[in-house]
This record gives sequence, C-alpha cells and structure tokens, in this order.
Amino acid sequence: MVAYADYLMVITPPDSVGKEISRYKKASVNVIGHFEGMYSAPQIIITHQTRCKPFLVQPAIEQMAKRLGSMPPVDLELNGFGFFDHHGVKTIYVKIEVKEYTSLWFKLLTKKLGIKIKNFEPHIALAKNIPVTAFNKLWPNFEDRPWQQTFTANSLTILHRETFVEYCEWTVYRELFFSNRLKEMF
Repeated sequence: MVAYADYLMVITPPDSVGKEISRYKKASVNVIGHFEGMYSAPQIIITHQTRCKPFLVQPAIEQMAKRLGSMPPVDLELNGFGFFDHHGVKTIYVKIEVKEYTSLWFKLLTKKLGIKIKNFEPHIALAKNIPVTAFNKLWPNFEDRPWQQTFTANSLTILHRETFVEYCEWTVYRELFFSNRLKEMF
C-alpha cells in the first residue's frame, strides 16, 4: 500500500508533435550537451500535486472525471518558441498561442479541477533548467524559428508516483476525456 503519492496532471500532444520536439531536443544536445528533461515526454503541465494520500485522491479524481466530461476538447496552436528565466537557469519551450477561447478554456479547466494557478502560461518544455551559458549558445537556433501546428487536446492524463521512493518513475494513473456531454443533451 502506498502511503503518499505525487500526481501530475498533463495534456499530452499527439505523436507528430512529440516526434518534432524529440528532434529539436536531439539537435539541442549537439549544441549544448546533455540537459535536464532531454528524454522527458512532451506535455503541457497543468498542475503538480505532491504528497497526497491516495485514498483521498481516488474519489476526487472520479469527481474530476465527471466534471471534465462536460468540457469540450480544445484546439491548441503551437506558435514558435519562448523562454523562462528562473534566476540563473533558463528553460526554452514551445509556445502555445493564447487566444481568448484558449484562455477561457484553461480557466474552465482549472475551475473544473478545483485548483488555482497564478500566471499560467501553457507551454511544452524543450530544454529545461539550462545554465545561462548553454542558453546563450542554444537560443539563437530557436529565437526566430517558426513552428506553427495545431492539435486537439481531448484528454487530461494523470500521472502518479510514490512520494518517498527515490528515482520513482511517473506512470499513467488515469486518462480523463473532454467529451462535451452537455452539448449532447441539447
């Protein structure tokens, strides 16, 4: 029995996007060498809940599944690259175009999940937490590079792992689908 578990809620892009991100990560290794997250799966991280008691989380996830089932899927548009500055390290990411409907959709998602996220900027990390010197070498390759692609986010994946187990890998716990069931009622 697991005493405490961590949960990660993510939107996973389709394989076509994942393959392209993998290609960019491999090209980045050729420029700066190995970096954190170079083998991680591409995803839009919505929230990370740590040190939760599974017997409390499981019923909450069942309720979430019902609430998310009333949400419509959303088309997300990738639009180039950006970066975050984290006090001495930087993260290069794939930008998600934030339009009025996507902004409202993400607000609805967080409301349905029962969480609050300040300054949420949907993105897919590409080169995470790299030193400034590595960033300065790598960023010119992404700064003006266009990448426009659209994909439909039709589910939220919940990953989990044991909290106090060293090097414990994330595994899929549950997939919650956006099915817009309310639309079917009318």
